[in-house]
Amino acid sequence: MATKIVIKKNAYHDSVTLMAVSGKIKALEGVVEAVVAMATDMNKDLLNGIGMLTKEVEALAAGDLVIAIKAEDAESWEQAVLMVEEAFSKRASGKKNAGAMAPSTIKSAVKQLQEANLAIISVPGEHAAREAMQALKQGLHVMMFSDHVTIEDEKALKEYAHEAGLLMMGPDCGTAIINNIGLCFSNAVNPGNIGIVGASGTGTQEVSVLVDRYGGGVSQILGTGGRDLVEAIGGIMMLDGLAALDRDTATKVIVLISKPPAKVVDDKRLAQVQKCFKSVVVCFINAANNSNEIKNAVFSSSLEDAAKLAVKLALGKTAIS
Repeated sequence: MATKIVIKKNAYHDSVTLMAVSGKIKALEGVVEAVVAMATDMNKDLLNGIGMLTKEVEALAAGDLVIAIKAEDAESWEQAVLMVEEAFSKRASGKKNAGAMAPSTIKSAVKQLQEANLAIISVPGEHAAREAMQALKQGLHVMMFSDHVTIEDEKALKEYAHEAGLLMMGPDCGTAIINNIGLCFSNAVNPGNIGIVGASGTGTQEVSVLVDRYGGGVSQILGTGGRDLVEAIGGIMMLDGLAALDRDTATKVIVLISKPPAKVVDDKRLAQVQKCFKSVVVCFINAANNSNEIKNAVFSSSLEDAAKLAVKLALGKTAIS
């Protein structure tokens, strides 16, 4: 068995690219385990869990790249490392060949693509808030894939976006569908009239797939980021997303997904649900409040039930199996 780790200092790559590369390496014959990732605390925990965390890796900064591969023999390990290097080389070549269409700032990107109205931010967390604010100031909606953003910065971004009439999805927002276009990690689902606002990426993806399976379709998916419903943030994006889907002509039924919110935030979202013109399925996983006495709202304690209720409401069916 050959287990070796390659370290590249100050070699940032976004997590979407790294996950794709890791997946390709794991699929190679002779490769037992592979992690190609930035040296964040979360990824160090991952390496520790599979027995590949070394003292050298432990001392790395979040901007350093780790290529950790366990293979059946040295030849398989070398082939895997070569594939990683080729993948990064192709990506760099692609950027170089893009020429003028590879802007280095948000402002220059907007100049080149003036019809753009949304920016996806995927940079190290310490820079993400600054770039997101630049995008908002250029009049762009923002989907922030990056994490490790302070809660103070998150609140400032969402307050600015709210005042500007823009959507601030994230930080740590990994999935969205806007007008049938999937962003970041989105599932291929049928288009339809069910819109979702989710503070849980995996929960949102599961509901969208179940909606598809039960015969329904998705109009929009808006992510909020996992901290949106804590008291310090106040559910700004959840409320803005709910309002946006209530105005959206392609959406007939709205689904809200998250873990139970803070009490003060719960009160806000229920008050806004009552003002909606559309039916709302509320799925706050494991929440104690399952009252059906809220105007326009149907409550669900499971993702499967939420999907079934949404499809029933959207298609006018009495039962979904």
